[in-house]
Amino acid sequence: MGKTRNLNGIPGNLALSYLSTLGYYDGGYMADWLNFIARDKNVKEIEIDILNSGIEPEETDIKPLKTDLKKLREILEKELSNNGFEMDFIKKAVMKFEIPIDNTRFNNTVYCYPFIEDENGKIYKPKKRIIETAYDVDFNPIKKMRIKTESVKNNWIDKVKEMWN
Repeated sequence: MGKTRNLNGIPGNLALSYLSTLGYYDGGYMADWLNFIARDKNVKEIEIDILNSGIEPEETDIKPLKTDLKKLREILEKELSNNGFEMDFIKKAVMKFEIPIDNTRFNNTVYCYPFIEDENGKIYKPKKRIIETAYDVDFNPIKKMRIKTESVKNNWIDKVKEMWN
């Protein structure tokens, strides 16, 4: 068995991987999606359980936020293995997000507090919270979907008109 102090960096690595620009889904990065769903559902805190692929509160449990959870579990498993631990050594792997929806000064800021808990109840977490900025402050996938649908519809109508001319 490895040294547990080597596990201290894992939660931060998981959160940074999740929030990186590689975490992109249908027009938005994870910070955009977190910011959007928090504001849309008027929720200040979102908790993502990496091991069980769960998201609380339930109204924020959407597909875009779950897409990279399998990748995060794989990262966790690899990090544990590299440090001499089995996956079942970790009983909890959670990222807690705070989105200051009431403060217009920070309307695109997402705060992340990741941690993992081992079988002995020891908690591993970064020394500081992780701060991420949503790239698109006005990100709205519903609005984008409507624009995309209108564009496809207009292209189809134009093609039919061309056929008749």
